[in-house]
Amino acid sequence: MILVVGASGQLGGIIAKRLVQSGQVVRILTRENPAYQALVASGAQSVKGDLKDRASLQAVCQGVETVITTATATQRGGADTLESVDLQGVGNLIEAAKAAGVKRFIYISSTGADPQSPNPYFQAKGQNEQRLRESGMVYTILTPHVYLDIWLGLALGLPLQAGQPITLVGRGDHKHSFIVIEDVAAFALAALDHPAAHNQNLLLGGPEPIAFVDIVERVGKVLGKTLPVNFVPPGSPIPLIPEPLWGFLYFLESYELRIDMRDLSSAYGVTLTPVEALARRMFQAG
Repeated sequence: MILVVGASGQLGGIIAKRLVQSGQVVRILTRENPAYQALVASGAQSVKGDLKDRASLQAVCQGVETVITTATATQRGGADTLESVDLQGVGNLIEAAKAAGVKRFIYISSTGADPQSPNPYFQAKGQNEQRLRESGMVYTILTPHVYLDIWLGLALGLPLQAGQPITLVGRGDHKHSFIVIEDVAAFALAALDHPAAHNQNLLLGGPEPIAFVDIVERVGKVLGKTLPVNFVPPGSPIPLIPEPLWGFLYFLESYELRIDMRDLSSAYGVTLTPVEALARRMFQAG
């Protein structure tokens, strides 16, 4: 049995859905959330629990051979915080899984993960990676770089919807290995039965490093028009983008991360999604 934690989110939902479709016995950790209904209707087993409640996780983990967690509080609120969910909650899950005799643990981390990071998100990811390495369970840590879906929607989708120019920081020319969420899910599924994934940290990127300015050009070609762009210096307001996210866009234009995915993509049988394909899907272009 495979336990998926975070199945109400996009990545966890894709993983759980594909596992059910492939005939796996799947359990999902649930709270009161309608996002789970389709998964349960398709055959997933729902067990109530909460990452913040260590005792509830004991029953959830019983009889489970593999845990996959994508859980994060980044888009939640209230009592669900980076401290209570990403750090303490995932720590609770690791402890409960170990106590229940779980054999495999697949954890979705992030580039920048560091147990000493001043950033609470990266600190939580780094500490959980450390906990897994010390747990005695066979683990696979997937470390995707920037999610293309999210930033294509924010940096380009919002201005397109509003009929406004796209705003890029600096010259928008720093290259990063953006990856599509579905491709991260594909690696998680491939890692399940791949012996080379045992006790490994897999750094994941897309088919090629690409800069925001090039993404804009390619999306424009997909849409059949030139997209207007404004450039602003780091530290300036970025129209339409929520202010808490400005810092991340400034940060992306301060360095580059180019990941050569050719060997990993081939070894795990994952075909990576290019910008154009995702743009057609997101913006419904022919």
